[in-house]
Amino acid sequence: MVQGSRINGKDAILDTLMESAGQSSRSPFRERAQFVGSVFTISYSSAVVAMFDYHREQAGGIPKNMFLMAAKESGDESFILLRVQQEARLPNAAANEQTRQQGLEDSGNEETWANRLPAWMRDQISLHAVECSVLGTFIAQEDGSYRFAEDTDNYYAVHELMVWKPDDWLLDLIVNHRHRTNEIAINQTKKIGRTRFAAAERESAVKADFRLNPTDIMKRRTVYLGMSRSGKSNGLKVVAESVYRLRESNPDCRVGQLIFDLNGEYAQDNPQDGKALHRVYEALNLSRDTEVETYGLFPVPWDPARKIMKLNFFGEPFPAQWDTADVAAALEQLLAGREIIKEIMSQETVRYTTAFRDIDIAVPANADAGGQVRYRRAILAYQTALAAAGLTPPTWQPSVAGLFSNAIIKAMAAGSSSEHQNRYYEAAAILKRAKENQNEISWSQLSIVFSALDQFVRDRKSSYDWFNEDYIVNSSSGESWADPRLSAIIRIFESQNGPRTFQTAQEQHDPNASSNFADAVVEDLRQGKLVIIDQSSEATEHNKAAAERIMWRIFRSQQALFNERLTKPEASRDPTDGHILVYIEEAHNLLPRANARDNLSTVWARAAKEGSKLNIGMVLATQAPSSIMPEILSETDNWILSYLNSENERRVIAGYFDFADFLEQIGKVSEQGFVRIKTLSQAYTVPVQLDKFWLGESDGDADGNGRQASKLSPGQ
Repeated sequence: MVQGSRINGKDAILDTLMESAGQSSRSPFRERAQFVGSVFTISYSSAVVAMFDYHREQAGGIPKNMFLMAAKESGDESFILLRVQQEARLPNAAANEQTRQQGLEDSGNEETWANRLPAWMRDQISLHAVECSVLGTFIAQEDGSYRFAEDTDNYYAVHELMVWKPDDWLLDLIVNHRHRTNEIAINQTKKIGRTRFAAAERESAVKADFRLNPTDIMKRRTVYLGMSRSGKSNGLKVVAESVYRLRESNPDCRVGQLIFDLNGEYAQDNPQDGKALHRVYEALNLSRDTEVETYGLFPVPWDPARKIMKLNFFGEPFPAQWDTADVAAALEQLLAGREIIKEIMSQETVRYTTAFRDIDIAVPANADAGGQVRYRRAILAYQTALAAAGLTPPTWQPSVAGLFSNAIIKAMAAGSSSEHQNRYYEAAAILKRAKENQNEISWSQLSIVFSALDQFVRDRKSSYDWFNEDYIVNSSSGESWADPRLSAIIRIFESQNGPRTFQTAQEQHDPNASSNFADAVVEDLRQGKLVIIDQSSEATEHNKAAAERIMWRIFRSQQALFNERLTKPEASRDPTDGHILVYIEEAHNLLPRANARDNLSTVWARAAKEGSKLNIGMVLATQAPSSIMPEILSETDNWILSYLNSENERRVIAGYFDFADFLEQIGKVSEQGFVRIKTLSQAYTVPVQLDKFWLGESDGDADGNGRQASKLSPGQ
């Protein structure tokens, strides 16, 4: 019975629904839950649930995407988990509509039309239905726990299946049930929000805390997809803090976390967060020295401990004796800076600049004596181009020892019919004086020399051709004196504007930098520190180049660690040892485009595909899912979906997991922090209102964990 009235409808099914609604024989989970209706039809993938308005009201409403529980009205403790999708029509819908119309006509809009209907008829037309997706089955175990199966092995005759709305305890069971495992021996969860099924949800609605298992993020790919101002940064901070706090209960659980901070909000205090994430160690009363490192391009007064993220683009002087490993070590920063310059010059189209940009200057593996001389000469020419571009020269003095024979100097000084002969003679005189002065020379003099050499080699009226013919005859290699590598490098001097094409590299250059900062980042991560790289003062191309360089260093370091552990296993190793998490906000600015050429060879694609094996986790945030390579999305285990106003962008995610169930809400509701979460542990997606990230002072504004207890409220 409903509200004490009886239905005398013609449809026997409606009578059955009403009679079964009055049954009261229920097992414990049924006593906790709120009865809402009965299953009208069901299949292995969907169900239609019929319910009266009275039961909807008693249950506090049935919002879209709400979880419901279907089971026999007594007996087995197991239940089928349903998710509300949309309204559905029952067979009596047409008759009900006719009844409503008659009531409207009778009322003449002078009163509520339902008042003109008998009570039994009002009850009859208050019966409606919702269509639900079948998510799987919670199967009761002998010890009172549940296991979840992502399907159903059977479904009963529909007149036996009743439907309940879970209370807070059952909702907690549903949203926090751990279906899978990352096989990391840590069982620790962190509250990051509360369930929220509708933006219009009332405070009295049934809610449950949503707890993240930080190990879900480790070794895995995570994406946060949402428009600007939808709470992406807040979400990443909440996740990063949760992973950091693993050490709160076990000091040995230290996961190295790296955040590329494009806007400076992780490394700089701001009113929105109270304290920025880089001060998270204070919440645990720990010392920054062992917990957090920040990097930036420039020193800042509010963060005196910041490490300056610059390179010595000139590298170090060549070792006295050639050793390939020593040469590579001396030129490590030079070669790293070379990648930045290539990125700066990526849009160049003029031949003399593209020749300089594209030439390979990597250290040769098996160079003979002649090859060593040619390589040293090419590197000196490259360093001279840096000086000509305005990069501050290093403190060490350049040398031409062994690089220019008397023969080449004589050829440049010899008379010729070239109109540039005076330039050649000046360069020859500079080299002659340098050889007489212990081979010491200035960078400005070298600029004159290499500029003249470029002209000398290309000038058909100069003396170069006859000199080169004689050189080749007497050379053991049979190569020209100006080999292709040197010729390409010195072509940058063809125009005075040549070196100016990469003069902005000065912003990332420091002649006193003693090591590659990428190595320092890797070492900090190995120690389990939170590392934040403030990129707010850099151009996009600089950020991209720096991020790729660091990621390659992380990737190769993790490869080496993986191979080392294969040969030297350690049974007592801490479960988080060697794990690294990388956070990339506005990922579309750093990652290769979805249709980019050779994108599968990039460090991002390789880290996404091989990261699980190498203990690398990646957390990507972007407003453009279509910009992420499908190869990365297909390897993603954790998803946080916020507001996306583009139908095209929503279409990208529709094919993953059960996200198609949420597309309408994702495209309609723009509340900050209102997200749909699917993690490795979960078998289905859960709507959640994320907590607001807050590192408050140790006073009444914060709870015992140093975090503001209130959530990110609607509209905030």
